[in-house]
Amino acid sequence: MKTVHRMSCCCCGEYAGRWEQHWNRDTGYGICVSCVDWQRGRGTSETEIADLYGKEGVNWGKESQDA
Repeated sequence: MKTVHRMSCCCCGEYAGRWEQHWNRDTGYGICVSCVDWQRGRGTSETEIADLYGKEGVNWGKESQDA
């Protein structure tokens, strides 16, 4: 298992949980579920979300990973 980190949301700045760092984000930044929902609502594809923010349940999601 890779190391998990406390993440701040790169969109709104709120706490985004404890997740593995996605290679395409600055260290310590991920995305919160509310902002993923907003992205989906504006038509962002699942492929683009994965490219930008990583895999749900690994790099972001509803339940944070334990440290």
